[in-house]
Amino acid sequence: MNINYFEHQEMIAANLVNFLRLRGMSKLSLAKQTGIPRLSIDQILSGESTCPKQYNSQITKINYTFGLLDHYFITTLASANPAFDQGYSGKDPLARELLDGLEIGINNK
Repeated sequence: MNINYFEHQEMIAANLVNFLRLRGMSKLSLAKQTGIPRLSIDQILSGESTCPKQYNSQITKINYTFGLLDHYFITTLASANPAFDQGYSGKDPLARELLDGLEIGINNK
């Protein structure tokens, strides 16, 4: 499927933040697992990528790395995989606080 992810940057950024929170992953961990540079991860998460071809390739790589459907990040996470919603609520309170800080840091840029 050839989706132009670049047209959905804002939604993808929000859903990727949720994905990281629900998986208990950091931006650095995502960069290491996907081979996408940390700076590019920051641009994706802030919705500020400037190169459509590179952006589309990076989102495709994230989907492939985690075995996700092509449209995973352009739908709401709740409808894409409700099991993730249940997984977050059981996290250790300290982990939850740290993961919440990830979203706050991104939104304050």
